[in-house]
Amino acid sequence: MNNKPEDRRVRRTKKLLKSGFASLIKEKEFKDIRVKDITDLVDLNRGTFYLHYNDTYDLLEKIENEVLDDFQTMIDTYCPQMEGNSMLPVIAPIVDYIVDNLDICRVLFQNKTSNDFWEKFQQLIHNNGVSIIRMKFSDYNQEYLDYFFSFITSGILGLIKEWFDTEMQLPKNELVLVSDKLISATAASIFQQKL
Repeated sequence: MNNKPEDRRVRRTKKLLKSGFASLIKEKEFKDIRVKDITDLVDLNRGTFYLHYNDTYDLLEKIENEVLDDFQTMIDTYCPQMEGNSMLPVIAPIVDYIVDNLDICRVLFQNKTSNDFWEKFQQLIHNNGVSIIRMKFSDYNQEYLDYFFSFITSGILGLIKEWFDTEMQLPKNELVLVSDKLISATAASIFQQKL
């Protein structure tokens, strides 16, 4: 396996293609977007697209996986900084990332093109959350774990979608605080933390 870092030109080309894709998906349904639409928009030829992606489905899947990998990196980096029940050290950088990658994240969180992203996002929350619950709540009820994570994931997705739908009128810091309070309060009430 080749772990050589990507050339700067390759990174720039992929970024252009992703940006073009994100722009087009605001205007048309995913099924109606053709490779030619993307390459025309970003002024590249189709051959360049096919050097990096098989088709638009492959492009979408790679975008999803990159975002989820970035989320996992942030969870791994900031989870050790959590104190008490607060998830702020993890939630804040993820929301910053969403803002910094707004067009792509809008595609993933608002688009119903691919259920894969939602399912992978749920799995990411579940996989990371189980160890957090075990660490924070020694008396947690195993039966409730799957229900809790299903509820929390749907809630997080709903919060982000609502934030996008309302043109991000709620200040970012307030979204972070609301998310943290909802997650922490739900976990404490379900897993009956002893205060």
